[in-house]
Amino acid sequence: MAAERSESIQVRPARPADVLEIHAMIAELADFEKLRDQFVATVEDLTESFFGDEPAAGALVAEDESNGQLVGYAIWFTTFSTFLGKPGLWLEDLYVRPAWRGQGAGKQLLLAVAEIARERGSGRYEWCVLDWNRRAIDFYEAAGGEILEEWRIVRVNREGIERMRSNR
Repeated sequence: MAAERSESIQVRPARPADVLEIHAMIAELADFEKLRDQFVATVEDLTESFFGDEPAAGALVAEDESNGQLVGYAIWFTTFSTFLGKPGLWLEDLYVRPAWRGQGAGKQLLLAVAEIARERGSGRYEWCVLDWNRRAIDFYEAAGGEILEEWRIVRVNREGIERMRSNR
């Protein structure tokens, strides 16, 4: 039986006081994705990225208003499409704590970031999903997302950037 939507969950912009709890939820996500060894961001890194002089990303939180507990978050940043000639929005993370899944927090977060994309005139709203996370794939497809099977993510880490620089 599917869980019912909780009316007490509300999505709002993150505040500096939320960063410690967002950091804890990112650690939970890193554990879930079996990538904890790659999680090196500090609370200070996130605070600067969300609230510094030139914010690199935005963050929303899902809060249970009945007790003030943060139950999920979404982190996004601006991209650009040369084909469209317009900015886009990339959803870096969408995370809902396990006890709160199926109650509408994830959908509220996904739609709230879509609304930011709409308000900004974004040409695209994109994100990636792990190929083994069937529950997330089903959720995204049900929400109208298209899984682009032919595209692959290319990543160069910090050390790789330095190697690229030295291989000029």
